[in-house]
Amino acid sequence: MTDKKPLSGKKLAARLAVRRGEWVHLRRRVLGRLWLWLLVFVVAGTVTVSPRRVARVPALESGEIAPVDVVVDRDTVLPDAESTEQRRQRAVSEVLPVWVLDPGAAAAVTARLAALFAAGAADASGGAQELAQRLSEASGLVVKAEEARVLRQARFSEELAAVLSEIVQRLYRQGVVADRGELLQSSDRGIIVRTVGVEGDSRELDLYRYVDSHSLPEVIEQRLAAEPVVARAWRGPLAALLARSMHPNLVMDRGETLGRRLRAASEVEEVVVNLPRGRVLVRRGDEVTPQAARLINALAARAASTPVLLPRLGVLLLLALMSVAWIVYLRRLVPSPEDYRVRFGSVALLTVGIAVLLRGFAFLAGGVAASVIREPFGQVDVYLPALPHAVGPMLAGLMFGLPDAVLFAAMQAVLVALMLGGDAGLMVFALISGVAAAFASQRMKERNVLARVGVAVAGVNAFAVVALALARGNVDEPAVLAAKAAAGAVGGLVAAALASFLVPAFESLTGTITDIRLLELSNPNLPLLKKLATTAPGTFQHSLAVANLAEAAAEAIGANPLLARVCCYYHDIGKVVKPEYFVENQRGENPHDHLTPWMSALVVSNHVKAGLELALEHRLPEPIREAITTHHGTKLIKYFYTRAKELEDSDHGEVQETEFRYPGPKPRSKEMGVIMLADAVEAAARTLQEPTPGRIQGMIDMIIKNILEDGQLDECELTLKDIEKVSAAFFWVLTNSFHARVDYPGFEFNRRRRG
Repeated sequence: MTDKKPLSGKKLAARLAVRRGEWVHLRRRVLGRLWLWLLVFVVAGTVTVSPRRVARVPALESGEIAPVDVVVDRDTVLPDAESTEQRRQRAVSEVLPVWVLDPGAAAAVTARLAALFAAGAADASGGAQELAQRLSEASGLVVKAEEARVLRQARFSEELAAVLSEIVQRLYRQGVVADRGELLQSSDRGIIVRTVGVEGDSRELDLYRYVDSHSLPEVIEQRLAAEPVVARAWRGPLAALLARSMHPNLVMDRGETLGRRLRAASEVEEVVVNLPRGRVLVRRGDEVTPQAARLINALAARAASTPVLLPRLGVLLLLALMSVAWIVYLRRLVPSPEDYRVRFGSVALLTVGIAVLLRGFAFLAGGVAASVIREPFGQVDVYLPALPHAVGPMLAGLMFGLPDAVLFAAMQAVLVALMLGGDAGLMVFALISGVAAAFASQRMKERNVLARVGVAVAGVNAFAVVALALARGNVDEPAVLAAKAAAGAVGGLVAAALASFLVPAFESLTGTITDIRLLELSNPNLPLLKKLATTAPGTFQHSLAVANLAEAAAEAIGANPLLARVCCYYHDIGKVVKPEYFVENQRGENPHDHLTPWMSALVVSNHVKAGLELALEHRLPEPIREAITTHHGTKLIKYFYTRAKELEDSDHGEVQETEFRYPGPKPRSKEMGVIMLADAVEAAARTLQEPTPGRIQGMIDMIIKNILEDGQLDECELTLKDIEKVSAAFFWVLTNSFHARVDYPGFEFNRRRRG
């Protein structure tokens, strides 16, 4: 058994570099899986953004001690059944009962009395029972034997008939009801009287004048007592006859009354209670009041019946639509299929991450509002402007640029509104905050500038809170408005702090590089650049010159000039491994004089591989590694290829071009294409002995033509119009760098020294 020897520092660094290289390729492959990130964008976004299930509310009765704080988790409108029923009962009680008055009742009874007296006057013979039977049949009234006997004694006189008819008519004019007690239930407000045959209703207030049909015998007997023609012994039988004959002429219309009351009840609007998000209905340990018990139970019933599937389905469809919009947008913005898929994966990762972050802050805001008793800080709406709405657009602006950041801000505003209950005002606020952050985060040159961006966004947030309150027309109390404005300002500062913390994490996860990171990498005191300047000073000066050319050209065509410059600093970093094999670093003998052209070509082309290994070892971001591998593309190492052709031996076969080409790949973005052109033009410019403008332009045209004919820009986004602008930028930089100077008096620098 042998002991394993510890790895040396170089071997360990090389192994770590290989591991990092594997991670970089794995990350790019993972981010490039479109369907995977489409699924993540839609499904994970739906789970995060969908409104939470309404929190379980305990059923509490009036008088109980609340075991927990009961807080409204979202704006809720609850029906108040008890108050609604009270209003309906009040509306029903205000409807007056409807009674129907029959004005023909008196005429009908008097007509029957007249028939009775006429029949009796015509034939009063026979026994009392027989007479009563005959009178009943003639008049339609119920006549008893005793009453028939009294009428016979009175001889059916016309005077008696007139007295009885007068009493009947007066009583009916006064009004006869079946139950006077029922009538007097409305004595305080009166009744509605509908007269048969007469249109319209009338209101009757004097209800005490009506006669109860049960008391008619006594009332009639009293009135008969005042009539001289009626003997004392006749009063009782005659009163009984009239009372039996007189039916109530005022009858309650129960159907109409019920219909009117039902209509009145149905016209009462349902009483609802608006419960704003964050309102505390009862706190733990407090006694539940009757009103709180009603609201809590209604809230519990609403929570149990709230649908969950349909809102989530709606959010899923909306996110699917957003993902399609992103894909279409990125396909037009990023022509390379692989690059646009990687960009979409990065956007999906950022979207889900920011959604989770905002969900966490929303949960924290709800908890703080529930724990604070003092108003207005017990309302969760006060804390919503403090959510870091600007952090997502700020990160998107730093990583992807302004157009992507504005689109991200619009998407995030919609998602935040859905997440927090669909408040349109909150959506507008989130959109304003996000767009402000997107614009403020452009062209940031240092990390500490994020603090100033946070201050700017804080000011915009506070202004937006006040402006939206005025636009709604329902300006809150000054304390509430001030609290919301302060929360918005805090939200801007928190967003900037979070962005500063999250930028490196998302740079690492997505392989994206920001301007801040590029500026940090441009520091010449960094170990790698310092090593390049001391070990390979000629290469370092060459890199600076190429950077000037590439920066000017990138700015001319609308590419990222800072990215082009920083990539140029590192594009030849592999030459530090064997600097003496490159002409710009040679001060004496040329090592290639002792090598075959094949070996020289291998050594020269190996600086690409060595540079990539150094980039991985020093954790340089992906765009710089891309510049290292693509700045030569698959170009031919023409000098050594020509030497090999000169030494060509027919016995060993023809020299193959493939043996003298760089490994590639070819440039794929505008910046990488510009770096290739700038590298070749700067190297050729050093060979000009008399750099006149004409020669400079001719040299530039020749270099660009050769690169185009070699197909090195076939996979690049550069157009012919872009190449014309690049050529003009190169010419401008080179003519200024090769400008003439007046001779220094007293010095002859150009005089040859004598041996």
